[in-house]
Amino acid sequence: MRVAVISGGFSEEHNSSRESGKYIAEALEKLGHDVWVVEYNENLISSLASIAPQAAFPIVQGKHHGDGAVQSLLELAGIPYVGSRPQYAAVINHKTVCKRIWRSAGIPTPEFFEYSRDEYLSDDFTAFETKAKEYGLTLPVVVKPPTQGNRFGIVFFKDSRSFPELAESFRYDDTLLVERYVEGLFYTQGIIEIDGRLTAIPPVKIIDDSNSEFKLYPGGSRVVPHDLAPLRVLEISRITLEAARLTGASGFARLDYHLCGDELYLLEINAVPGLVPGYSSMNICAEAAGYDYETLIETLLTTAK
Repeated sequence: MRVAVISGGFSEEHNSSRESGKYIAEALEKLGHDVWVVEYNENLISSLASIAPQAAFPIVQGKHHGDGAVQSLLELAGIPYVGSRPQYAAVINHKTVCKRIWRSAGIPTPEFFEYSRDEYLSDDFTAFETKAKEYGLTLPVVVKPPTQGNRFGIVFFKDSRSFPELAESFRYDDTLLVERYVEGLFYTQGIIEIDGRLTAIPPVKIIDDSNSEFKLYPGGSRVVPHDLAPLRVLEISRITLEAARLTGASGFARLDYHLCGDELYLLEINAVPGLVPGYSSMNICAEAAGYDYETLIETLLTTAK
């Protein structure tokens, strides 16, 4: 097949997107496909028109990228592609919307509230803390731009000194997600669409070796096999498939969890997770399911529709 691997763009995640795109293209070439790496920029439509691919593998991430934007362009061009449909990619890319859907369905996710730029401009720390208490939250909390991936704009809000840091978060979104900080063990699980049906692959554990008080976001993390009991794996897999179904995910995705004692919390879903071999947690989940890198990429390509 002639395949266009779409990567890059102008979001904060463009470098990781290009890295994944490079490895995906290499794998597809080894599998015998005619591969074109296409930069996501103002020339995307004309580039695709000149290539006339039979399928596209978009690996762009972040706001105005993997949130339905590139998927919509591909649908308008009539090019089958890997991943979720535009309307569902938009839902998945918004953490607050996902959490509302999951809570309404009884899926456990940390308590939260939305905090607007206008509130921030009129509030001080005391007003922010009061609003948090109204939603049953006490410090520390985690503040996130809801449409951003990776660690961009995240603030571990511990005390009054954290309040000015929200100005950086508002660079990314006009409304922020304020979430109860659930300290515990971190696990992630991938899903792959096989023969039209989403299948959960084994979860993996993420260990943060940094000295930061706020684990799992500053970096220094490593991926290891999970240490969960079989019943807990079944529980996570059940939640993963239900949460993915509720948000309309297809093709592939990755879901992140915190295990706090006996309490399991779903944090977020990623519609376009990184696919760097030996590094990205999605790949390591797939390896645990028996997929080497080339087999994983070929399997994902077959989901293009």
